[in-house]
Amino acid sequence: MTSSLNVETFVEYAIGMSFLLLRMFARLSFGGLRGLQLDDAFAVAAIIFWTMQTVIIYFLEMYGNNIGLNAVTALEVPDSKMALMTLGSKLAFTNWIWYISYLWSLKGVLLCLYWKLTQGLRTQRLVLAVVGFCIVSWLACILTHICICTPVTHNWQIKPYAGDNCTLRQPLYVVIAVLNVMSDVMIMVIPVLILGKLQVPLQRKIILAIMFTSGIFIMICTILRCYYSLGDISNLPIALRWADRESFVAAIVVSLPGIKPLFRGAGWLGFSSYSGSKNVYSTGGYNKFASRGDKSGGGISFAERSNNRKSLELNTIPGLTQKRASSEESERPILHPGGKSVATVGQGSNGAQQHDKFSIQVTTELSLEEEQGERRDMPHDMTR
Repeated sequence: MTSSLNVETFVEYAIGMSFLLLRMFARLSFGGLRGLQLDDAFAVAAIIFWTMQTVIIYFLEMYGNNIGLNAVTALEVPDSKMALMTLGSKLAFTNWIWYISYLWSLKGVLLCLYWKLTQGLRTQRLVLAVVGFCIVSWLACILTHICICTPVTHNWQIKPYAGDNCTLRQPLYVVIAVLNVMSDVMIMVIPVLILGKLQVPLQRKIILAIMFTSGIFIMICTILRCYYSLGDISNLPIALRWADRESFVAAIVVSLPGIKPLFRGAGWLGFSSYSGSKNVYSTGGYNKFASRGDKSGGGISFAERSNNRKSLELNTIPGLTQKRASSEESERPILHPGGKSVATVGQGSNGAQQHDKFSIQVTTELSLEEEQGERRDMPHDMTR
């Protein structure tokens, strides 16, 4: 008989998994297999962990387990059910590991993205610090789960009763909730710092802010899961429901940046193509971001529009730069008044720079002013 828990679990799994798979489809469509990066490996790991978590939830209701037992009720368990309840308790123990690893794999997806976005920026140091914190916090959660009840075999012992830490695991709920929320807050700070410096239309900035800070919904689910689970700690379905809801929301939130290129032409998303603009794209990767005057070199893409506005391009799809860039590009430097090169703009063989319609364009004003005497001293092709 199908329970309401199983129905909710599999419906949310189907919807959330469709987002994760759609993200992978977008990456493969635009970048191919060779364009897959470390964040895609984290996404695949998350798909595996969530699938295992969902399947185990189904069997936990079927087999039973030691969660909710006490010293009296444990002795009342008939011997005929001991084998299945022991198996169910083992599955419950492993499901904590899949649950923790799933959430932290999704954090890895976002951190890989932000690492690429902050290439050449000081903000990348913050990304590195958050990466370190996430690694340490993941280890802390796993070690708390394993060490909270020793020896480990007591985690699936039915009788005699092994103790609250082996069945109810109240401290583990608190540790996971605190570290999960702390890491999510740190991760959300990164795009906020980037967006604050972007010179883009307000509508586009709002859309990006909503997309990159939607992790707040994950934190809400994490807090509610901890609250309701501790409030009725012996009721396993409550804990499982909130764990699944948290996983569902996390899958959608993390998938949004990767799915965005599929809706590149949708005006309601705040993204639009710049007709008549010219671009050159780096072949050194994707998701490169650099501010004016950045010294990181290869990852910067500048666009020159007919109205003399310079746009900083943010490529979001791996492999797309190689497909779009001309094999016969030439580079000419853009000089500031002193003659020092600050950026290069590549041109194809037809003299027009190429444009990536899947990129986020950040408009930046560059003022090029020269003294007449200096202009006469410049080579002809630099002052044209």
